[in-house]
Amino acid sequence: MVTDKIRPYNDARISYRSAHLNGVTYGYIYSPRSTLGPNRGTIFLIHGFPDISLGWRYQIPFLTSLGLDVIALDCIGYGRTDSPRFNLSYYTYKRIATDIRTLCAQLSLSQIILGGHDWGGAIVYRVAQYYPALVTAVFSICTPFFLPSAKYEPLAQLMDKRLPNFAYQLHYVSGEIEEAVHSMMEIRQFLDNIYGGRTSDGRDGFDAEKGIDLGVQREIGKNQLLNEEEMKYYVAEFARHGLNGPLNWYRSREENYVNEWRDFFLDGNASEVEVKKRVTIRCEVLFVLATNDNTLKSFMAERMAERIPKLTRREVATGHWALWQKPDDVNRLIGDWLKEKVFPQSERESKL
Repeated sequence: MVTDKIRPYNDARISYRSAHLNGVTYGYIYSPRSTLGPNRGTIFLIHGFPDISLGWRYQIPFLTSLGLDVIALDCIGYGRTDSPRFNLSYYTYKRIATDIRTLCAQLSLSQIILGGHDWGGAIVYRVAQYYPALVTAVFSICTPFFLPSAKYEPLAQLMDKRLPNFAYQLHYVSGEIEEAVHSMMEIRQFLDNIYGGRTSDGRDGFDAEKGIDLGVQREIGKNQLLNEEEMKYYVAEFARHGLNGPLNWYRSREENYVNEWRDFFLDGNASEVEVKKRVTIRCEVLFVLATNDNTLKSFMAERMAERIPKLTRREVATGHWALWQKPDDVNRLIGDWLKEKVFPQSERESKL
């Protein structure tokens, strides 16, 4: 089976739209639901690094066939959305959560479903925590849930203690990558590298415990996950702003901590019961583990159920780019969860 997917150019099923949200212009893809079935509301799709709204190309037609209007954002720093260079407060969970709520208000949407992958997966959990009345259900591909923390832990310390598989992030925040990647050719090589391309003798240029080997990257061949039309589109979209904005998401760790300490722990004065209430996600949640993902590993998801009572866990036998590598499997898991857990509840509520 060949999964249907949207095309980057001249696809009548989508439109490229924009919105001004709290001082920032966002670009997004809009695709309306199929008129043949029921109206099951709106789903927002949030991409990761290094990706854009088109990263959901295999999922958008499937979701509209289920009766959902689809909005796939370009996150701050990416594609047709603004890319502030120095102010890291733009690259935080709280900021994008507030921007999503503002877009919902502009579109007269009182409730939405959220889906995310990679960084987008981390984002959708936080949006559900910040605005629980807005979010009826959440799915995350590859990215496990992690709690806000009352104590700041620097990235290097986190890597040394628990997550050596996050060591690549130290390279991402160093500034070396965006200094070395400027031209369209360099952007193409970078994307080919991250998307699994290899050199002619079988070497790859990314290691989760080291980062990017810029020397090897210059020899990387074409990746197998995007066709040439898609790759040209991706390169052009990343060339709008370069890599500084996308990499700023990795530099916002302390900004996120300051926000979350204030919002979830009330300056240290909240009771344990109150904190638990604030950080628990009470809507339906689907987490899909990619069993061959070298960065987001299974042990990171072991305690998710402690703060997500309505958690559904599934697995797909593929790597980090599961949305593209196994689109049929991913779509089936999302569809089954929506039909079993999400749609019945919303349809019951609509009858009340």
